Amino acid sequence: MNPKITPNTFLTTTGPPSDEKTTIFFVSGNPGLISYYHPFLSLLSRCLDEAKEKTSNVSFQIYGCSLGGFEITDESSRPPSSTNGIDLDLEDQIRFVQGKLSALMQDNSNHQAGIDKRQKVILIGHSVGAYIAMEILRRHREASPESDFDIIGGAMLFPTVQDIAASPSGQKLTTLLSIIPRLAVVVGLFARLLTFLLPTALLRAVVGFVMNNPPVHALDATCAFLKSRGGVRQALHMAADEMRTITSDKWSDDVWGAASAREPIAKLFFYFGRNDHWVADQTRDDIVAVRGRKDGELGPTMVVCEEGLPHAFCLNHSDVMACKVAGMIGQIVG
Repeated sequence: MNPKITPNTFLTTTGPPSDEKTTIFFVSGNPGLISYYHPFLSLLSRCLDEAKEKTSNVSFQIYGCSLGGFEITDESSRPPSSTNGIDLDLEDQIRFVQGKLSALMQDNSNHQAGIDKRQKVILIGHSVGAYIAMEILRRHREASPESDFDIIGGAMLFPTVQDIAASPSGQKLTTLLSIIPRLAVVVGLFARLLTFLLPTALLRAVVGFVMNNPPVHALDATCAFLKSRGGVRQALHMAADEMRTITSDKWSDDVWGAASAREPIAKLFFYFGRNDHWVADQTRDDIVAVRGRKDGELGPTMVVCEEGLPHAFCLNHSDVMACKVAGMIGQIVG
């Protein structure tokens, strides 16, 4: 497939066109604009190309797309929708992403007609994208062997997979929601009014000041997010549902890669932040203690960052994370 990078999509490949590709499928956090991650995914592609000897000369297809309701679209050409693309909860997003993955793999299968070999997928999830990725892994394993591809591993970055409401930011959001139950609607309307009144140049200046002079790609993505038809409302609606939904551990040992009942076992990596405002320290420590791999046992590899990388790594630390994730992928395929 030809590379394609748009505000709503990222698709590129490594290695010669004739190579069979392992698909790296990226799931973004909230707000779900893939354009925040364009530099990270581009650098990941470069890191994988430079480390081919460590990835057993495997070539990759790297794909990501914006979550449902976050797409940046010209309203004059916007297709009609029963939901107008907003107010999608976490379950809706899981189904949306699962549909994108299925469509991508079906398209790949059509391009590889005559090749009798199951395709391989590696999931990468950031923040709530890690929760979505784990749910997709669970549902995929329950559906196998009917599917025509295998999910062989995953890299979960700053993952909000349990008790998100207990985190510092989760507690603040929960309090706000108790005071203003219709927070998503109120803030969404305010954002629409603000972007309507402010000229583009002034809006960029205000956003740049509030974000403390972010890189251009993050400034562009944020302004597009604020000006989109329902992005702000969608982000807060989804965040409210995350507070209700992401609670206790919902996955079996098989999903965590800690059981050998059925092949292939998904080789998982979890990269946690230190003092992550969306993951309580106690929650992180409990996950590492209960689910982390023990010596000689199966299970996910869990790392707690000691380099001070922030939860929103895609703003200023894409280069560091791209190298780290390339190393994880090398271990998955190696």
